[in-house]
This record gives sequence, C-alpha cells and structure tokens, in this order.
Amino acid sequence: GEPADENDWRALVEKGLKGAPWERLSTKTADALQIAPLYREPDCPTATDVSGFPGQAPFIRGAAMRDAARPWLIRQIYDHPDPERANRDILADLQAGVSSIELKLDPSGEAGIVVQDSAELDRVLAGVIPEAAPIALDAGAHGLWAAELLAARLKGVAAAGTAFNIDPIGAMMRTGNMGAGDVAGAARFAVSAQETMPAARALRVDARPVHEAGGTGAQEIAAALASGIHYVRALREAGLSGADAARTTLFTLATGSDILVETAKLRALRLCWARVMEAFGAPPEARGAYIQAVTSRRMMTRYDAHTNILRVTTAAFAAAVGGGDAITTLPFTDALGLPTPFGRRVARNTQHILLEECALGRVSDPAGGAWFVEKLTRDLAAKAWELMQLIEAKGGLIPVLQAGFLQDLVAGAGAARRRAIAARRETITGVTDYPLLGVNFPQVEAREYRAVQTPAAAARGVTCKPLPALRWAEPFETLRARAERDTRASVFFATLGPLAEFSPRALWTQSLLAAGGVSAIGAEDEHASPEALVAAYRKNPWPVAVISGADACYAECAQATARALKQAGAAWVVLAGKPGEREAELRAAGVDQFVHFGQDAHAELKTIHVALGLAV
Repeated sequence: GEPADENDWRALVEKGLKGAPWERLSTKTADALQIAPLYREPDCPTATDVSGFPGQAPFIRGAAMRDAARPWLIRQIYDHPDPERANRDILADLQAGVSSIELKLDPSGEAGIVVQDSAELDRVLAGVIPEAAPIALDAGAHGLWAAELLAARLKGVAAAGTAFNIDPIGAMMRTGNMGAGDVAGAARFAVSAQETMPAARALRVDARPVHEAGGTGAQEIAAALASGIHYVRALREAGLSGADAARTTLFTLATGSDILVETAKLRALRLCWARVMEAFGAPPEARGAYIQAVTSRRMMTRYDAHTNILRVTTAAFAAAVGGGDAITTLPFTDALGLPTPFGRRVARNTQHILLEECALGRVSDPAGGAWFVEKLTRDLAAKAWELMQLIEAKGGLIPVLQAGFLQDLVAGAGAARRRAIAARRETITGVTDYPLLGVNFPQVEAREYRAVQTPAAAARGVTCKPLPALRWAEPFETLRARAERDTRASVFFATLGPLAEFSPRALWTQSLLAAGGVSAIGAEDEHASPEALVAAYRKNPWPVAVISGADACYAECAQATARALKQAGAAWVVLAGKPGEREAELRAAGVDQFVHFGQDAHAELKTIHVALGLAV
C-alpha cells in the first residue's frame, strides 16, 4: 500500500477534533515541558549520534552494557525494628531471588532496625554472604557510624554493588540538620574504602527527599547534580581523583508511575552527570552514573491498597527501561505499615516478572531511539541543568537549602500538583476516583519496638528547613478516615426524573462523595412524583440532601424540590451540576452548595463534612 503520510494523519485527527485546535492534544509535564501528540525525526535529528551506545559516553543509554544474566540488582529494603525478625525476612527474600539487601538502620528503632553495636548487626546479617548478596545501608544521620560498623564486619571484602550510602546532605534535606564536619568525614571514609574495598560505593546522592516532598523531575535531577558536585569536591580535597570519586558515588532516584517520563528522568540524569564528570576531568569511562531506582512513596495509597501493585509495577518498569542498576520495589502496603511476608513476596516478584516474563533485562535501553523519549530526555536534562547552574550560582546546594530556596521551589511544585488532584483533574484510582467504601485494609504488621536509649545527638552545625514527605492521596484519605469513624456520614439523594436521565450525574456525585467517605442513600431510586420524593426523604431525614437530575429536569423542578426538601427538614441542600445563570434563583429556593467537575473537590467535601456535623 501507499506509505503513511503525516499530512493525511493530521487531516484525520483534525476531523476527529471537530474544529478544536491541534494544541488540544498537547500536554505539559510538571516541569512545563511540552508533550506533543506525535514525534518524528526532525524533533530529535541528532538523537542517534548524541546518545551513543550503552556503556559509552555520554551514558544516556546506560552506565554499562547490560548483563543478561543479572541486568540489575533486585535490592529490597528491610526495616523491621527487631534484628532477628529482620534477619528472617532477609534470608527468606534471598532464598526467593532477591539479589541485594538494603538495611534501614535506626538505633532508636522508630524508623528502622535497632542496631547499636556490631553484635546486633551480626544478628541482622547472620547467614548472609556479602559476596553473593551485596549489602547496602540507609542510616540517615547515623550514616558514617553505620558505614564504619559494616566495614569492620566486611573486613575489606565487598562485592560490586555493596553500598555504604553515607549521605549527610540527604539526611539534612530530610531532617534539617547536618554536622559541620559530616561531609568531610564521609569523604575520609570514602578514601579509606577505595583503598580496601574498591568495588564498594561509599557515598549516596539521594534525591528522593525532593521527589517525596512534591518536586518535579528536573528539580530532583538538579538536586542530585548539585549534591553530587558537592561530594566530588570534598572527595577531591580528601585526595581522590575524579575517576575514583565517580566510582565511589551512587545516585538514588524515585520513580513514579508515568513510565516514559520516569524513563527519561533516569536517562537525563546520566546525560547531565557525564557532563559534570567531564568538567571535573574524569576520563570518559568513569563518567557513567550508577543509579538505584526506588519506587515512589508519594504515589502510594492507604485505601484500595491493592491498586498500589499496579503503581509499583509501572514504576519498576520505568526504572528497568530507564537503565536502573539497582531497583527497589516497595510493598503495596507501604503506606499502611510494615509488610507481611505476602507483601514482601509481591514486591520482589514484581521484579522477577519484569525480568523473566517481560525479558526487560535482555535489552539495554529498550526506549532508546524513540523520538519522544530522546526529545524528552534532552528537554528534561536542559531544564535540570539550568536549575543546577542556578543552585551553583547561589553558592551550592547547602547554602541554597539554608536559604530555603530549593524548599520553596519544591513546595510550589507540590502545591500545583495537589491543586490538580484536589480538583480531580489528576486522578488517584481508589481514592479520588472509583473509591470503594466499606472495604477492609490489607493485613500489615505493626511497628513494635522496645524502648532504646540512644546517645545524645551531637551538636549540629548546619541547619535548614526540612523537606516534608507527603503522599498525594493523604488529604482525601484524611477526610475519608474521619467520615468512616462517624455513623452520620451519609447523604440522601433526591433524584429527579427517570433513572436513565439522572444516573450519569448521580454516579459522578456518588463517586465524589465516596472520595470523602460519605455514602449515598437512594442514589438509584426513581420517584413517581415530587411528593413521593419528599416522602422518601422523610423516611431518611439526613441533614444533607443532594439533588441530582438532568439539566432539563432542573429547569422544571429544581427550585421546587429544593424548597420542599428544606421544608421537610433538610439542613443543607446540594445540587449536582453547574448552576449557570440561575445560581441566585436556586440559592434563594434553598440550594446551599453546587458540586460539579472542575471545582476543588477536596474543599467541597470539607464543606459537606461540616454540614453533616463531622469533626473538621
């Protein structure tokens, strides 16, 4: 047949748009980067030349050519406070195919495994062979202490993939505190580790605090670049070459469920970091960024938690396609508590399915050459590079954090995203859309730990405003949890006309109310007459009544229905739909609130909660 012609395709699309502008098909990312409906060769004419090959500069396509037998490390996190229980979890997962473990340590036990000395670390790692299963750490402000503890246990033997993950800047972003000598101390440890364990990575550049506080992809990359630059300077001052500084550094990014955007994010970081290391004089083979990708916490939900399995799967898919060297998949119950063995099983098997059934590990950079991905990679890299340069112009990441500049940028991005979610322009399945009331939470384990005395914290010389961790679903979940504790969280549906006419609007409104934990009474009931409707209300005289029907029916009887409901005792009358020019008349007749698409749904639900007498 005839070859496809873009003009013919555009003509068909414009016909389908029925006069709407072509731009209607374009969208923007959180970084205001344009996403077009179609990409062709001219959109990225030099993509093939610039991207190079996997394992070669500029490393867009991966820091190394993938090994089909072990394309990435399946690195899972363990944070049960009890050392023996953490050890059982680790051994069970290693037996089931996990290839690397990350220990989240907290001497107090509040947020990780209780480890205060080498004996407790030995209990956690009993039966673990470090050469076969590389060990990674996450000890926050205790990072240097934990690294020294593990280094003493390893006795100079560390497999490739072992990561001590000292990250004082990341801890500062989370807690707002850092010791004045923490970075220098981390650099000295890195120098020592390079001599005794050259296959290990000493420092972590963790950009997750930016992501989990609501930051955009470019902000996450820029923070990673600025943090990495600060560490490389410290490492060079401590005596390491640029190449050795690169080899001892690990990047950790969060990946969300937007597959191609997250894929481009990992590729963009490698592109930018290769340029940074070139500026530091590192040889081409030492410019590749080693990346651990961890599925996003901010996307996780408490309600309808099983949908998190899909979120985690798409995020892990993006991490694999984007070339993550180590991938961590969070359990689907992460927002609820510590996972059960089933939760850990689902998390690790998600990666096994991607490896064995999807065969993602058999191809290096499977998205490479796709014009959209190549264009977005470069756009994202350019945006992040511009922000990184701004951070450096202001003195570097630490002064920028002290001044609150980065926190304000991230807060602005998070607020914009939350407004979109509040208005349900961006949906969260199971929370803002298609919520299921009355469903039990999946089983989790409580974080129970013995009270542990910890040494007094050392004086912290550098402080800033911490980046708060958030979850997009939390505002709606808070409303819903409040409603579920109260038996008054129901409204009466005053449906007008036949079922076929009022059903679409009633279903939409019912879903809106359920997002706030409010159930609907009579949302599918037809009424033979206005008198029958009022009689039905008198049998269920809830404080709030919702009028739902078609626009034509509203024109005939919405005002009369509102007056009748008020006379029958309804304290608050809601009309589902836009009032248009009749708003004043409807309010005069007794309508107190209008709900429709495009509003701040969260704010409207709070208003309904107040009308129901629920605590706010």
